[in-house]
Amino acid sequence: MSTADLGSRASRGASTTMLWQLLRIATQLAGIVLLARLLAPEAFGLIAMVLSLVGIGEILRDFGLTSAAVQARRLDAEQKSNLFWINAGIGGLLTVVVFLAAPAIARLYGHPELTDLARALSLTFVLNGISAQFRAELNRRMRFLALNVVDTLPAMAGLICASVIAYLTESVWALVAQHLVTAVAGVVLVVAVARWWPGLPSRAGHVGSLMRFGGGVLGTQAVAYVTKNVDNVAIGLVWGAGPLGLYSRAYQLLMAPIVQLLAPMTRVALPVLSRLQDERGRFMAFLRRGQLVGSLIAGTVYALVIGLAQPIVLIVFGTEWVDIAPIVQALAFGGIFRALNQVAYWAYLGLGLSGHQFRFYLATQPVIVLFLLAGLPWGPLGVAIGHSIAYALNWFAALWWCGRVTGLNFAPLVRDGLRSTVTVTLPIAALGLGAVALIANPFGAVAVGVLLAAAWLTLTYLCFPPTRTDIRHVFDVIKRVRQR
Repeated sequence: MSTADLGSRASRGASTTMLWQLLRIATQLAGIVLLARLLAPEAFGLIAMVLSLVGIGEILRDFGLTSAAVQARRLDAEQKSNLFWINAGIGGLLTVVVFLAAPAIARLYGHPELTDLARALSLTFVLNGISAQFRAELNRRMRFLALNVVDTLPAMAGLICASVIAYLTESVWALVAQHLVTAVAGVVLVVAVARWWPGLPSRAGHVGSLMRFGGGVLGTQAVAYVTKNVDNVAIGLVWGAGPLGLYSRAYQLLMAPIVQLLAPMTRVALPVLSRLQDERGRFMAFLRRGQLVGSLIAGTVYALVIGLAQPIVLIVFGTEWVDIAPIVQALAFGGIFRALNQVAYWAYLGLGLSGHQFRFYLATQPVIVLFLLAGLPWGPLGVAIGHSIAYALNWFAALWWCGRVTGLNFAPLVRDGLRSTVTVTLPIAALGLGAVALIANPFGAVAVGVLLAAAWLTLTYLCFPPTRTDIRHVFDVIKRVRQR
């Protein structure tokens, strides 16, 4: 594929992905708000107890083979079919394992009702295993519109189903139905639009190199998953379903911007970077531009959340959930650095260095776990503070190590990230806190905080040349996207 074709398809992909992502963000936020008003915190705590343990199965089910299929320069029909059967087989095996282990999960937390919840949710493994390589095929062909459709419409169907059940029953089974409906609809839709069908397993389809690459991705994702979920398990065991429900809602609210912004950017970045791995100058320029877009957008969103957390919680969730406001603020600080850290992930996968990434995770993720557990005596808020300190330190370490093993100069990425944090994120957060301190009405405080943020961005654009250049880069990307 020529450079012009690659750039054109990447731009069209970014355009399509951004528009659909807005719809997904709206759907996810609507789900967070609506279901929080229909169900008690304990319901979210019970689901979090199950998912924090069985969710590791989703990492094992994928086995890193989706990324391996997308990153591979060439993939023949036999290899694609073998990858499908491997993912489907692992998914089926995990369904059986989790179904049988469900009573043990219930005994661990002391909640007998978790047995039936875990058994029902185990069906998602085989469903997602079947759909994995169909999604990889869409991604590999850069069919971003189809990929966004199969990601968005099933999520909307799941939310509608969950909302109806929650309204009628106020039961935790509404959340189970949401996961199952999303998985079933996802399989049906992706098979219908993929224009590909797997053949029977074949010895001619060698997948050894793909399994080795996937093994590195699997190891990295598994270690990261354990790190990200040890807080849920610990809070559930020590503090119970209610505090875990508050923490999980705050975590989901804060991680929604990261997931909904960075996941689609990764979907576009990975196939592009894999084709630029022999052109280090263009590879690095793509990374800097990607971090800039992510840091300014995510940084501004998280700054507003830090500053305006209390009125936002009152407006969105109601007074019953007001205790999550300080947890949201603490988690948002770490969210800034998790967004910045995405470029290291792109660099490892784009250059086929998943093994180096796995070794880095093995060394650093246990440290993050220690920071999380250090805050456990102070409840969900203490864990949230430990989370943010750990991920801020991890960002510096990740860029240093990635630059060392890839030979790329990551110093500009550090400077860009710090500049956007100091000149944009922190001032906007401070202005939001000031608005909350002076204005009692939650709607008034949010409105004034947002206006002050817009005024600050305008001021820095006019008076601070580096930030002016950054903002122009972001608008240039948006302008190119709109022209495609």
